[in-house]
Amino acid sequence: MKSIFLASVAVLALVTDAGAQDARYSWAGSYIGVEGGYAGSSVGFDADATKFQDTYHKSGFLGGIYAGHDWQSGNVVYGVVGDFDFVGVGNTDFGDSEAFTGGKGEAYSYDVDWVATARLRAGYAVSDRFLAYATGGVAAGHFQATNYDYPFLGTSSTSDFSGVKFGGVFGVGAEYALADKWSLKAEYLHYIFDGIDPGPGGTAGARFKPSLDTVKFGIAYRF
Repeated sequence: MKSIFLASVAVLALVTDAGAQDARYSWAGSYIGVEGGYAGSSVGFDADATKFQDTYHKSGFLGGIYAGHDWQSGNVVYGVVGDFDFVGVGNTDFGDSEAFTGGKGEAYSYDVDWVATARLRAGYAVSDRFLAYATGGVAAGHFQATNYDYPFLGTSSTSDFSGVKFGGVFGVGAEYALADKWSLKAEYLHYIFDGIDPGPGGTAGARFKPSLDTVKFGIAYRF
């Protein structure tokens, strides 16, 4: 996934060379854009007594909108940015698959529906129209988690969680100005979130720890 991001930055750098003759470009100002790309969902799982303690992964896509404002001092560019993305990864199911259909055992399901961030970013204009930057801030996401236990003796029980969790996000990116009003970006972000405790029912002490890695590409209109 990181290799996808690095390759994208290399392509943007080549485009920069082709536009080296352009007049000096200013990154200062506001912008709004659309974005999409790769999403790699991970969830760490543990419980008081379980044979399924592990970290589970699933990949898919995401897409949404972003907006921000930049200031520039010489070649240094700094600003604020926020985004909102729907995540299309789908359920990550693990445990005993037969438990959901009446088998004896434990089964779990996890999903992330959307993520949003509010971040600072700071970078360096390598050339007039090519910007490399680092970014970090706070993140929120909407998650669903199901904890199902069907013991060999006794009755089955289930606990469910559906709600918003908060956390942090950090990453790196590159942006190229196509023209005075338009720019392209490639960006890698790593998200971490507070743990999910589905509550009473299901396997005792079940806890989900979400994280997400994304490689996003976007196009923005700059005001």
